[in-house]
Order: sequence, then C-alpha cells, then structure tokens
Amino acid sequence: MKSRAVLEVNLQAIKRNVRLLQKMTGKGFFCPMLKADAYGQGAVPVAKALYEEGVKQIGVINADEAWSIRESLPEIDLLIFSPLLNSEDLKWIAQENLALVCSDWRDLKTLSQSKTKLRVHLKFDTGFSRLGFPPISAQKIKNFLKDFPHIQLEGLASQLLSGEELSDKNTPTHKQLKAFLELKKNFPNLKTHLLNSSGLINQYVNQLSYSLGSRPGIALYGIKKKVLFENETARNRWKNLNFIPSSRLKSQIIGLRTLSKGDSVSYGSHWKAKEETQIATISIGYADGFSRSLSSSLNSSRAVLFRGQKRAVVGAVGMDFFMIALKKEDREAQLGEEVILFGHPDLTIEEQAQAISTIPYELLVSLGPRVEKVYKKE
Repeated sequence: MKSRAVLEVNLQAIKRNVRLLQKMTGKGFFCPMLKADAYGQGAVPVAKALYEEGVKQIGVINADEAWSIRESLPEIDLLIFSPLLNSEDLKWIAQENLALVCSDWRDLKTLSQSKTKLRVHLKFDTGFSRLGFPPISAQKIKNFLKDFPHIQLEGLASQLLSGEELSDKNTPTHKQLKAFLELKKNFPNLKTHLLNSSGLINQYVNQLSYSLGSRPGIALYGIKKKVLFENETARNRWKNLNFIPSSRLKSQIIGLRTLSKGDSVSYGSHWKAKEETQIATISIGYADGFSRSLSSSLNSSRAVLFRGQKRAVVGAVGMDFFMIALKKEDREAQLGEEVILFGHPDLTIEEQAQAISTIPYELLVSLGPRVEKVYKKE
C-alpha cells in the first residue's frame, strides 16, 4: 500500500444495491442522495455508476455539490435541497436547467422574481422541524404560484423523523405520513418523495400500499437499516434483502516496537502494558476520520483487523497515527502490512460505529482528504 490509508469503494456493489433499491421503489419517484461527496465515497464516480444503471436524477445539498457532478457528468439530472444562498447560484441552476427544492417563503419570492424557467419541488415540514413550509400554507402557495408560470412545480417532499417506524401507526413518523398523504391531495399531479433508506425498506418489507417515492442514501453503500416488522413475513423479507457493503477502509503498519511491563502508549499515558507487548503504529488518525473516540477503553470492541484477527486499539488515537497491541502469534509482523479498520465481515462499519455510540454515516463522511479512494469496478 503506497498511501497512508485507502478507502476501497466497490462500484459493482453500489450498482447492485441501486438496482435493488429501484426495484423496492417500484414506479415511485426515485432520487438517490449523493450529498457530502456521496457520503464520503466520491460523488463523481458514484454518480457515473448510478447513471450506468439507469438512474435519471440524483440529489445533492447545494450548488457546489451539483457543479462538481455536472462538470463530469452533464447527462444526469440534479435536484438541489438547500435553501438559496446567493443569486449567482440561482442563475447557474436556471442556466443548467436543474431542479431545486424550495422550503420557505423567502426563497419562493426570490424564485418569483426570476425571468427564466425554474424547476421546483416544494418541501413541507410534517414534523421534522428543520426546513419546510407548514402544511397549512399549501393553498396559499398554490394561489401565489398562479401568477408565476415560469415556476414549474415538479415535486412534493418532506423529511421523515424515523423511517424505521413508518409502519407503526402509534409513532410521530406515521403522523408525518398521514400529513404528507393529505398534502398530496393539494398537489395531485406532482412527483412525491418522502422515504429515506429506512423508510423505503420499511415500506417494502411490510408491503405498505402507499407507493411513495424515495431518496435513498446510506443503503447505496450496503448498509441495511433495521426496521419495525408487522409480522414474520416482513421479518423474512428483510432478512432476504441482499445489500452488499461497498466500502473498506484500510491502513498499514509503519512502526513496530516492544514495550516492557508498565510502559505507556500515546497521549496522557492512559494505557500501560500489563506484560511485555509488541505495539504496531498504524498510519491513520482522527484527522483522516479514524475517530479519537476509538481510543482504548474498557470496551473491547475498539479494535481493528490484522491478518483477519481483531487486535485492540491501545492508547489515545492521535491526529495522524494510532497504535494496536499485537499478540504472540503476530511476532513476525512486518512494516507495510495491511490493517482493516472497517468493511470486513468480521469488522463491519456498523460494529465500529456502535463501539463509539455513533452511526455509520458519520464514519463515512468524516474521512479526510489524506485517505486515498480506490475504485473497484469488478
């Protein structure tokens, strides 16, 4: 390995996953989300892979994200989700005939002052309390837009609190669903999209009849969200969803030393060897996205894989490096040998995230620019 650390991204796995997600969505609107550089996987290569699988439109957060994809892949349509920040963004969006999500009156009035055609999706706040028009304003918006035919309404959107709970009628998420279905009656001819990865999985395994459009994100990378099951049939349908993990984070040993009993490792001297121990230094740290929270603790799940076996992280994770304790069977360890940080059946990204009470999303998007991305197409 020439790099300090490498993220291997299996594009074939992503293609396989998007085919499955398309099938689950059915005839509903389908718009995979590639925000935050495709969850840290590289927006342009992932967008090209999705386009090759027939994906017509992808979602991003702002004009900068859209521009980076548009420059390399002008064929694919883009839907931009953040509020407008400046007039130059709007000019470029109109020039490129991109679609944007409008979620407040300020932006809607800005759009009304434009003299060019604009493709717009309306976002309503059904309970997430972040962005979106209040549902009560639906008729007022319709009346307002009658005077501005250049604003071409294409879609209706909202954001779920917890897609995992979509099928449970006693949850706030289900109340959101009901509110969204009511909104649809005000805009009967628009594309609708409400379901994130977990919501889509819930709709599919529980065989719900809503046929709502989807904006899957994390499932593209093979992370199968757990959802509530209405019955055993739904549980089995979930078990049989064959998502394929697409990402593996690797680094390498760049230092080896043997500690005597009582010797400490790393900042603060919090970890001390209980016996003579060989320590390996690994060339990745929290500046690269290997969280400082993965520093050694009483929780034995803070580990990496070396030669297919788990080895404990010892001491504090530094900005550039961290250390692991090797075992007697590792005495022949060599500089340059590979260490896997996640993306293996014996050490998944879900497991690493759980070890530090976070979610796989955060581990993926935290990867820094010093982590080289290598794309596998087979």
